[in-house]
Amino acid sequence: MNMSTSTSKPVEQPTYTEALAEPGPDWPVARTIWGLAWELHWIGFGALFGLLALHSFIALALLTKRKGFGRKPLFIAINSLLFTFGVTRAVYLLLDPYESRENGVEDPKWLTLLLFGIAYPCLTSAFSLIHLAFLEVTKMRIASSKLQSLKFLSGVITLHFIIVFTAETSSSIKPELHALLIVCQSFFILWGLLLSGSFIYSGCKLINRAEKVQEQLGAIERRARLWNKQKNSTTKVAKITLGTSFLGIAVCGLQFYSMLGVYSMYSKVVHPSPWPWLAFQSCFRLVEISMACTIAYSVMQPEGASQRKTRSVADRMGMSQSRAKPIEKTATIL
Repeated sequence: MNMSTSTSKPVEQPTYTEALAEPGPDWPVARTIWGLAWELHWIGFGALFGLLALHSFIALALLTKRKGFGRKPLFIAINSLLFTFGVTRAVYLLLDPYESRENGVEDPKWLTLLLFGIAYPCLTSAFSLIHLAFLEVTKMRIASSKLQSLKFLSGVITLHFIIVFTAETSSSIKPELHALLIVCQSFFILWGLLLSGSFIYSGCKLINRAEKVQEQLGAIERRARLWNKQKNSTTKVAKITLGTSFLGIAVCGLQFYSMLGVYSMYSKVVHPSPWPWLAFQSCFRLVEISMACTIAYSVMQPEGASQRKTRSVADRMGMSQSRAKPIEKTATIL
């Protein structure tokens, strides 16, 4: 008579018991199922986040020799946030990835969760500040003036960090306080969607205005070479802007899915299914690093080149001051 034994193949099903804060899979079983995919995940993404931190550190170290996007205080703040984001993600993944005890390191639970959770306000804060720098450089106004106030943004950023610190430390000590994690993630989702929507609006507004400016420049400058440079520059800015915004929406969507699909609102789920969990974490880390890289690339772009070109065109064509002034004013959005 055939009977099942303890050596049967593990079944990829979630395990349910008392609530835990941000539960992970059954690690011995999951590592057997994943094989090499697990090492590629935590080592690969850990290295990528480390490179991001190195890039931001170099940008800060060479601050006096490089020109970045927006005012210098914003440039410093954005790169500092990206550096913190990269360091915390790299340390979290390479030291003790997802509390798996992969390297034999057992950090305090509150420290591990804080290392993981603090990255979210770093990412959204850098996103909000690059949006502010973008609005300042382009001289645009959006419906909500609050998003163009450094004082308001600083208050929201501080509040976000406080919420994350409170939620992660409290839930690590008392897992039954998982409702705090829902509040934390909900804040991240709403704030991220608001920023992404504002950035998409700003990007579309920039494209529409830039097309009008290019038409005016085309009528003044007959040589197509300079006009094409202006067009390519505007297209690049628009792609970065819209690309970062859609990545922000993707991050919010993945965070929402984690609440409902992966952790089931933290209700009695202890060990999520291995493959869905790893696929979700891989997609999340990929979107995070992509979003951070687009912000890092944007903040390193020099401003003012197209403005100088516009004034040079006007001077060479011998335009009168009254005729050149309105065009120059409009061209500041490039």
